[in-house]
Amino acid sequence: MNFLTPCFCGSGLVYEACCGIYHAGEAKPARAEVLMRARYSAFVTKNESYLLLTWAAKTRPNVLDLSGDRTVWQKLEIISTQLGLESDREGWVEFKAHYQLDSSPHLMHERSYFQYTSGGWYYVDGDVRFLKQAPSEKPGKNAPCTCGSGKKFKRCCGR
Repeated sequence: MNFLTPCFCGSGLVYEACCGIYHAGEAKPARAEVLMRARYSAFVTKNESYLLLTWAAKTRPNVLDLSGDRTVWQKLEIISTQLGLESDREGWVEFKAHYQLDSSPHLMHERSYFQYTSGGWYYVDGDVRFLKQAPSEKPGKNAPCTCGSGKKFKRCCGR
């Protein structure tokens, strides 16, 4: 990756100064939302080892194979957070993840649950609110965005 690659999580920072430090093992996320962002970036980069490392032991799959995954992750939107701060032991992060699968736009809306144990945050599980294929035709620039954000398409997913 180029040193100036914008981070995939949408923070506005470069990857190496954002999720890259977590993926490289240089630091641990201090909040549940930061772990959520780092895990999203791990899905983008197909970093299976980081995903397994940050998955709670009680719900972690034995194997995670993303090698044949055809998903192209496009955008992460954090909708809300509840708890999940440095002083908390649990937290929830609600998000929408936009992606392409076989050239078709899709949207996943989930509320993820995290726990702080053994000196770090871990993903436990998530409640998927919806997982759907977005309309195949791009809306006009001034049309409402298909993701349901309430913004115009050109200011949201149309960028």
